[in-house]
Amino acid sequence: MLVLVAVAAALVLRTADAAPFSGRPSVPIADDAPTVTFIGDSWTVGRGATDLYGYAPRTADRLGRHARLLGVGGSGYSVPGPHRNVFADRIKTAVASRPEIIVVQGSLNERRSTPQALARATTATLTDLRGRADPGTRILVVGASDNPGTSDATIDWINEAIGAAAAKAGLPFVDPAAQGWLDPADPRLWADTIHPSDLGHEAFARRLVPRLQELLGV
Repeated sequence: MLVLVAVAAALVLRTADAAPFSGRPSVPIADDAPTVTFIGDSWTVGRGATDLYGYAPRTADRLGRHARLLGVGGSGYSVPGPHRNVFADRIKTAVASRPEIIVVQGSLNERRSTPQALARATTATLTDLRGRADPGTRILVVGASDNPGTSDATIDWINEAIGAAAAKAGLPFVDPAAQGWLDPADPRLWADTIHPSDLGHEAFARRLVPRLQELLGV
């Protein structure tokens, strides 16, 4: 009996977390709709979400835009990760997609770096991105989020360095940790210690959409 109760509870929790958020919208995006291009880490890939339907495509869908995902797991501005690819390596591809908006997300992977190395790499990357992108392309820099597997102090120095670099490049910056986008103590939001669940990706997208609408003036 106790086993049956536990299984039932697990199924209820899984349904509550995933079912409302795992499917894509039933209304397709128009072929001629603009594109939102995302440069980021495994969060941009969609790690932790059902069918990798993460915060990035959810955000684009809510804006009525196509999503171009340039996410590489383990990467950051100064940390190349296992795929030896930093954010700057994706600038050319991002600009070539002629997007309406470019979102640069993260990264908590910078916990393996230093404030000095991150500051240098972020300033160079964001300055280059702004210089190469079309003047009409909106760019939003989104810092690292609090998460169960990374200390608050580490996320703070990461976001301080990224925020300062964004200011130097003349780009708007959003700090998800300071604004409390995701609660690291809420297990429903996390697929593991550093990746959001479906519910977490959904919550992140819902906080990101209004920021992009502000940039678009809608």
